[in-house]
Amino acid sequence: MRVTTNPKLIRRRGRLGMIASLTGIIVLAAGMFASLRQQYMWMSLVALILGFALAQVGSYNLRRWSRSPRPDQVLEAGLKGFDDRYHLYSWTLPAPFVLLGPQGIYSVNTKDHTGKISVTGSRWSTKATLARLLLLFGQEGLGNPSAEAQAQAAKLSDWIKAKLPNVSAAVQPLVVFIDERADLQINEPTVPVLDAKAMKKWLRGGGKGDALKPADLKALEALFDEAAAKAAQ
Repeated sequence: MRVTTNPKLIRRRGRLGMIASLTGIIVLAAGMFASLRQQYMWMSLVALILGFALAQVGSYNLRRWSRSPRPDQVLEAGLKGFDDRYHLYSWTLPAPFVLLGPQGIYSVNTKDHTGKISVTGSRWSTKATLARLLLLFGQEGLGNPSAEAQAQAAKLSDWIKAKLPNVSAAVQPLVVFIDERADLQINEPTVPVLDAKAMKKWLRGGGKGDALKPADLKALEALFDEAAAKAAQ
């Protein structure tokens, strides 16, 4: 399998995470110092809000772009074994992660959440635990991964139609949990929900889409490669 990433974006977001985290710590420390003086209590409140926001931004970016393995690396490991007809694009196209192969196009929405996570249809829920509370600064909210995956796939599909109007290719949305500590309870989801280790088996089985015409596959890969090259500049 071929892999294309965006090292420029990875480095930039990693630096952003480090700067935001350090700045957040400094602002929070300044707020604690200001709280010791009655006349500066308002400054303490402002510093607390600003410092918390910076810490969230920093932790999110560090977790996604600096922590090893990154989401793209987890996906690459899970898909290891596919031949060169398959190509994984990470952070180079309108959707964050895109797998292109003879059997179709897949837009992958990754989630690094842990603990018990349930989905029924398009409804998601997660159980609050002490461990999740301790990860408050480092883990984004679960949200609705199905809706996010569908939105990402639709954005990619619209872009393809605009660039290659003569190519007929549906984009399949996927939700993939990349942390092994995720305990998934899945009940007839509107969008396929998998863990990273199950991706390859699913793609070779129930996840097979409509085969792409060789000419369409070639045109799509040329388009994706061109976009990836521009994104990396």
